[in-house]
Amino acid sequence: MVINMRFFSALESSLEKYIEGFFKEKFSSDALVQPTDIAKKLARAMRDKRRISVTNVYVPNEYDIILHTSDYSYIQPMVPLLTKELVDFLVENATEKKFTLVSVPILRFLENEDLKPGDIIIESKFGVNESGESVAQIPLIKETDELEKEKEETRAFEPLSDTAPLRISKIPYSASLLVEEGNDMGKEFPLGDYRSSIGRRDTCDIVLNDSSISRRHAQIEKKNNRFCLSDLNSTNGTYVNGIPIDRTELTTGDVITLGNTVLVFKEL
Repeated sequence: MVINMRFFSALESSLEKYIEGFFKEKFSSDALVQPTDIAKKLARAMRDKRRISVTNVYVPNEYDIILHTSDYSYIQPMVPLLTKELVDFLVENATEKKFTLVSVPILRFLENEDLKPGDIIIESKFGVNESGESVAQIPLIKETDELEKEKEETRAFEPLSDTAPLRISKIPYSASLLVEEGNDMGKEFPLGDYRSSIGRRDTCDIVLNDSSISRRHAQIEKKNNRFCLSDLNSTNGTYVNGIPIDRTELTTGDVITLGNTVLVFKEL
């Protein structure tokens, strides 16, 4: 059984919920691009482009957010406010990860009609800091060298005798979705106290490999200690125990059908 761990860290989850809540009244759930989708892409771009020096881990401070023309037109009126929130998100994310930003992040929203609606491309780079210095002038070491150093230290490790076993901390998941039919059969997706989007777009929290599922098909969230499933105006609908739903509370054993994928809800 494969456990899919496509979830943010605790801080990233809380920041995602904050951004989602902040723009809840301003962004329709029908929009192909949501602020949380952009936030996730930015966090990944920051992590993937990090560069390690002797004392710091540097991350890009300039980001171009490229959207299809229709998505750009929809978001454009909110760009100043959205930019501020996403900058705060990147700063807090970098702080939590102990990454070093050479300056306050600079975000630019751009449009490209060659993209598919709903697609998001993030291009990041290291710009100059407030003093006009470039990260390129900072002595860096290859991340692979750092990893090799860690491997050498691991090889040299000798376990101590007479030590008590470490207490294992349980991940705070209270339910899960198990795929019983479909291309992802056997995968199990843990559910926590935060809202999780379900669909075939790679920025969803639960990504399903099923062409009959919408990019953002449904979402599941916990309210008053109960999990609720909502359809996000999907093309083929969301079914629970064979009945089409807009929104419903789930109980253990409920069978959820999205396109050609069948999942079973389980409370732990």
